[in-house]
Amino acid sequence: MAGGFRLLTRRQFAPWLRRLVHVPGEMRLSAPTMETLAVVAYRQPVLRAEIEAIRGVGCGEILRQLMERDLVRIGGRSDDLGRPYLYTTTRRFLQLFGL
Repeated sequence: MAGGFRLLTRRQFAPWLRRLVHVPGEMRLSAPTMETLAVVAYRQPVLRAEIEAIRGVGCGEILRQLMERDLVRIGGRSDDLGRPYLYTTTRRFLQLFGL
């Protein structure tokens, strides 16, 4: 995948693997979190102001949660006034969604 390899197991073996070693469980995301993540993924690199304009609500807390879950990262700074952060998706996002 993308010039490398990716090891996966069949879903039917997941309960057995969880017993052997610590395998992280499924990540649940709320609808507002998924909307914010979709905007970042589609429009990256994107400013927080652009995300808020598209969604129509503030999203600072949601972006912070996405960064804690390692799905979104700060990808740099814009040349606009105040040099705001640009948000992009991470490698973990690609792995989690199978991209």
